[in-house]
Amino acid sequence: MFFKLDSFALTGIEAIKVTIEVHISRGLPGLHIVGLPGQAVSESRQRVRSAVINSGFEFPVRKVIINLSPADIRKEGSLYDLPIALSIMAASGQIESSRFSCSCFIGELSLDGRINPVRGLISMAEKAEELDKKYFFVPYETAAQASMFKKVDIMPCRDLKSTVDILNGKSRAIPIDRYQEDETDNADGASPDFSEVKGQLKAKRALEIAAAGMHNLLLTGPPGSGKTMLAKRVISILPPMDIKQRMEVTRIHSLCDERMEGLASRRPFISPHHTVSRAGFIGGGLVPRPGAISLAHRGVLFLDELSQFPSWLIEDLRQPLESREVIIARNRNSYCFPCSFMLIAADNPCKCGFWGDGMKACSCSERELARYWRNLSGPILDRIDMKAQVNRLPEDQYLDNADSEASSVIKSRVKKAHAAQKERYRGQKAVKYNSEAGQNILNRWLRCGAVPGKTIARVSKRFQLSARGMSGIIKVARTIADLEGSREIRQEHILEAASYRKAENFG
Repeated sequence: MFFKLDSFALTGIEAIKVTIEVHISRGLPGLHIVGLPGQAVSESRQRVRSAVINSGFEFPVRKVIINLSPADIRKEGSLYDLPIALSIMAASGQIESSRFSCSCFIGELSLDGRINPVRGLISMAEKAEELDKKYFFVPYETAAQASMFKKVDIMPCRDLKSTVDILNGKSRAIPIDRYQEDETDNADGASPDFSEVKGQLKAKRALEIAAAGMHNLLLTGPPGSGKTMLAKRVISILPPMDIKQRMEVTRIHSLCDERMEGLASRRPFISPHHTVSRAGFIGGGLVPRPGAISLAHRGVLFLDELSQFPSWLIEDLRQPLESREVIIARNRNSYCFPCSFMLIAADNPCKCGFWGDGMKACSCSERELARYWRNLSGPILDRIDMKAQVNRLPEDQYLDNADSEASSVIKSRVKKAHAAQKERYRGQKAVKYNSEAGQNILNRWLRCGAVPGKTIARVSKRFQLSARGMSGIIKVARTIADLEGSREIRQEHILEAASYRKAENFG
């Protein structure tokens, strides 16, 4: 007796089709799984046997061979429990359904037959739609993640018994609400707000520009000046994600959190500790998973106390900051994880923290100062478009009870800038924000006279900028012009952008 049905495997962030083939024959009773299964797949033998019996069905007392095809790709995780159980029951004659050929299945089984959630549902639903499958049987708890796919019917299942009833036509799947795209802002009203930050007008301006164009920003200043407080409030001025961005974020986070309910509603804010491992930061592991930089995709990666991070970990950011993706090679396979994030780094200017401070003298020697910043190389600093000094707050400003500008007011300006960029880069797949603009776009701006070239040349000569540095100034100037509603980049925009290129503590 032979039977087969379709499921999926995850290779990085992508899903590929896996066919579950079952052959039941005479011989010593047992369940054998072949096709390069991982440890969790091998252990499914005990889960499947108990789930089938506890759901009121019979487990065949014969030789059962399960093949996971293609056999040259390693299968990891517990998502094959449900399709293996259904295949065995169909091969033994306990289930007959016309839906098998046009369906695919994923789900982890408990010993009592309940179906638990698995990772990577969005990637698999996208693949099911690509394969023209009509039905996709998924765990009930995470079915809402795939609610935006309209070409495939998502069939939420609570347990093995109800899944069999759906296949036999005895009952219907639990309906889920289809996702309706809207422009509502799902930000939590209790999140940190810029109205709580006193003073620091220059730093707030820098953060507004950085958020408007998704530019990388380095904040430096003495201890207690408010660098971390400012950085944590950036999320409150970023506009909500569109449906495509929400799917991208959910796809990545579902690889690490199998119990995500529905689509991600807020931009991620990821702040790893400086003791994080390379796999935890960049991604990787025995079964490659996204790291902190990919979890920050379409959001903010905040590196507090930047000088405390190991130099090799900071240098790993070179390629992701340029290409907006990280590629991890493992055993003849390569895995690509997107990582288009806004980098915000914060640190003290020196070991004692008071170099360049007008209120307290620095006690560090030149040698100590050089040692403090040795983790930051020139290429990394060149990839950070903006640098801003955060000075200590004077006593009179701290005691001032006047209300500061609220995040909602700043967000309204940032949203207008994002809307302008959306219109400007319409039809360009790889570019959404000014920070992502390639050299071909900058060349077009220069050719049509949209950028004052003479001003750029003077600034470049003054600061001895690289080609990347000049490109960064043009991008930031374009964002400043968007905030002001200007169609052209004017000289004052270039000069303001240049002021963020060279902060006080970087010469």
